[in-house]
Amino acid sequence: MLQRGVIGIFKYNLCVNKSDKVFILSDTHKERVGELLFYFGSRFTSYMSHFTYKPTGRHGLEPPEEVWRAVFGTDFLEEVKRRGLLKKILDKKLSEEDEFEVKEILLETTAPEDLPTVVIAINQYSISHTVFRKLCTGFLSIRFASMPLFEPFMFYTSLQANWNLVARRSVEIASLLTDADGVRVTCPKGTDITFSIKGRNGLADTGKICSPGDFGNLPAGEAFIAPLEGTASGKFVTSYAPNRRLREPVVLEVDDGSVKRISGEKEFSDFLSRLIENESQAGNIAEFGVGTNEKAKRFDNVLEAEKILGTCHIAIGDNSSFGGKVRANVHIDLLIEKPTIVLDLGGKSIKLMEEGELLLKPASDN
Repeated sequence: MLQRGVIGIFKYNLCVNKSDKVFILSDTHKERVGELLFYFGSRFTSYMSHFTYKPTGRHGLEPPEEVWRAVFGTDFLEEVKRRGLLKKILDKKLSEEDEFEVKEILLETTAPEDLPTVVIAINQYSISHTVFRKLCTGFLSIRFASMPLFEPFMFYTSLQANWNLVARRSVEIASLLTDADGVRVTCPKGTDITFSIKGRNGLADTGKICSPGDFGNLPAGEAFIAPLEGTASGKFVTSYAPNRRLREPVVLEVDDGSVKRISGEKEFSDFLSRLIENESQAGNIAEFGVGTNEKAKRFDNVLEAEKILGTCHIAIGDNSSFGGKVRANVHIDLLIEKPTIVLDLGGKSIKLMEEGELLLKPASDN
């Protein structure tokens, strides 16, 4: 089953063929898994590279200088450094004008045949919400699979999903989020939060990363959206840090679109409080997502947990890479169990989920 799960990444999720150039990026925490992917992936294409780098230390930080060099080349890196743009990128201070300049440098210093067509980022800390990833997918049309916190057990659980069904669920829920004006989320542990999503587009993480510029998590399975900045109000409760179950739930109180107070387990509460105090915009309510993967089971690893059918999650920090306006040096997803989700659709309240049971289902679910 492990081999089936690994091969499925290349065959079904990424649709790799002989002409693809696959670049595996792993930090030292996940180097062995990167080696496993390199071994099995080599049967699908002759153009396979594996590069390992020092961990960034936090989800949402830009990858280090050596990653930019490995993927985009020395000429590009030296030019963005000479113009002072790399420091702006790493500090999350890149303006729209600066980003346009970076794209011009990419065109001037790289050739399509020298760039990968597929990037697999398997690491401890996510680089999904970064300028690096955005340039890969949105500008260079590289297919990009992000696998932060990946553990081998996922080959036996969430990577065994029915991807056609996951895709249908994800697309249909994303479409509802696009059409909705607002969301209210409650749960038995005390969550009660509302926010606007009017004018924002819902996105589907389907597990199918087969067209130029496609981006998604692996394991996949969610529909998500960036709430309108400044609109979230209420509180939400989580029993899980990204990589463990909490000794007691943590409550995040929200006003004007940002986390204002945190209580509960001291270790995780203190960590989040320090982060919000020291990092600009870290408390922003950045993302709302709904899990759609029927094979995802583990709650103590957020890469799989946020995909569990019957859950939702709220993220704080950066949302600039998927339709929001906030750039931050952090993006942390926080799981909500057994949620009740109500959408405001054209002035009508439509219940999407009730205490973890998905009510609006694709026809094949019924």
